[in-house]
Amino acid sequence: MTAVDPVYAQYLMSQTLWAVASDDAAATRWGATAETKERRTTIATKADAQAEAARQLAFMGGPLVVDDHVLLGQWVRYRGQVITITGPKLGYDGGVDVFVLGAQDALATGTSVVTVLRRL
Repeated sequence: MTAVDPVYAQYLMSQTLWAVASDDAAATRWGATAETKERRTTIATKADAQAEAARQLAFMGGPLVVDDHVLLGQWVRYRGQVITITGPKLGYDGGVDVFVLGAQDALATGTSVVTVLRRL
């Protein structure tokens, strides 16, 4: 049987701190069909958790659209991350925050097919 580091075990058994954020306008607009998101992270302070909750609420608070793009470079490492993409050919002139849903790198061509989620 493998021993677990006592400090790590204590961390796993520790109380979870909660930060709740809500958007009254979105709740009114979507009513009973509104989604509730819960996420546990390793964010250490309540203030940082509240800031992250507000950031997620700002991103997810409106209608979303899925876009596919062929971009130069390797993008697989960005899966599951929110990044800012700027590009006039994509219609992202001022820079758009997107959530990278997936990417398929084509090493032979130096491109990647990137699927992103963005606010409409």
